[in-house]
Amino acid sequence: MKVYSLLGFVAYEGSTLLGVFRSVEDVMKCVESDNGKWYYDNLGYVKSDLGAKVDDIDGCVEYVEYIRYGFDK
Repeated sequence: MKVYSLLGFVAYEGSTLLGVFRSVEDVMKCVESDNGKWYYDNLGYVKSDLGAKVDDIDGCVEYVEYIRYGFDK
């Protein structure tokens, strides 16, 4: 089973796991539901098999567009 892990990235600090979803559409619903509330420098998701270790996040992350906290739409 494939899962999609949503991550929030802060420059020079690393990343935070924000959720694990069953589809890219579910990831995007989550991102869009909090548009204007995200304070991360970047948001992205990683596709992997459930239970599989992900060794190279930077090499497989797919960044998504979002509205960052404090920015107008």
